[in-house]
Amino acid sequence: MKRWLRCWKAVLAIAIICTMTTQVLAGSMEDAQKDKEDAENNKSKAEQILSELEGVKSNLESYIQGLDTQLNQLQTEINQLNEQKAQLEADIVVKQQELEQAKIIEQQQYLDMCARIQFMYENGEEDYAGALLHAESMSDMLNEPEYASAMAEYDYNMLERLVQIREQIANDEQILQSNLSEVERLTAQVQEEEATVTSLKDAKSAEVAKYQQDIDAYEKLVAQYDAEIQAAASRIAEIEAAAAAAAAAQGGTTTNAGTTYIPYEGGALTWPCPSSYKINSPFGKREASGVVTANHYGIDIGCPDGTPIVAAASGVVVLARYSNSAGNWIIISHGNGLYTIYMHASALYVSEGQYVNGGDTIMLSGATGATQGRHLHFEVRVGGYQSSKYSVDPMGYF
Repeated sequence: MKRWLRCWKAVLAIAIICTMTTQVLAGSMEDAQKDKEDAENNKSKAEQILSELEGVKSNLESYIQGLDTQLNQLQTEINQLNEQKAQLEADIVVKQQELEQAKIIEQQQYLDMCARIQFMYENGEEDYAGALLHAESMSDMLNEPEYASAMAEYDYNMLERLVQIREQIANDEQILQSNLSEVERLTAQVQEEEATVTSLKDAKSAEVAKYQQDIDAYEKLVAQYDAEIQAAASRIAEIEAAAAAAAAAQGGTTTNAGTTYIPYEGGALTWPCPSSYKINSPFGKREASGVVTANHYGIDIGCPDGTPIVAAASGVVVLARYSNSAGNWIIISHGNGLYTIYMHASALYVSEGQYVNGGDTIMLSGATGATQGRHLHFEVRVGGYQSSKYSVDPMGYF
């Protein structure tokens, strides 16, 4: 159990880290689909762990119910033993009183016999009385044949019965004391067992509470993955809608400004940053100390914050929003499978589904998203925009 507990705690930690590193908004259809697939996989894993946690919790609760039943039985047993103990103590008190009374009666009977002996002595029965007076104990007196023959039958039987009663009472008291000791021993034993079961129940109840905390955490995690799945599905729908709008406009249509949008049919694109032609990073592999570190799918044009950026050609805005990596960015469909991408803007001037003409200002440059320094990241993609696999060197289009 402990080993399994360590495993799923590690999974929980990994799941939370994965959730924290999930991008707020994917920038392409491929990214959105990947986010949705990852969220569904994570949700499935979280639901599996949640089911296992609930199963363990249910087993613990059943075990605790069994402990409760055992505690009730032990308490009933303790109550019964306490009742027996109280009864025995009361019986012992009664026996002690009976024993004291029996001793008093026996002593009185003895005194009565002594009085009769004295009477006989005073009336001249010296030999008989003297023998009795020389007896060292009551036992000697009872064993004297002269006394046994001379003593009245009533006195003899009475004394004998009183002695037997006293001995019986003393024996009964001893038995009661023995029984009381046994009941006290059993009570202590059952109370110790009760304390052990109570301690075990408390420990298991604490485990149940801990499992409930973990279940609550995983329920929140499942709900979070649900939200991510819905968000990814919404992004996919938005991208598909924008792509459909771009495809519908490729045959040539009238824009909101009253001009005609003509799909790209070849020729040079307009330079996207009219005030700067400085290329900080070209298209292709990036190297550091002779080692290839990454592929660059566009060109970085150096320019200050707030520099106007224009559309490279007429087209339909497919995407205009923010993502963690691209910052504020725009994708324009120019028709015939040609797309241009503009990243890291400080402000966007166009919205999704809007028609633009080549040279129209669409954004201001900046340094939003995952970037170092202020520049425009510009890409050209042919055949699709959903993945960087469609990227080509923009310099071939100017």
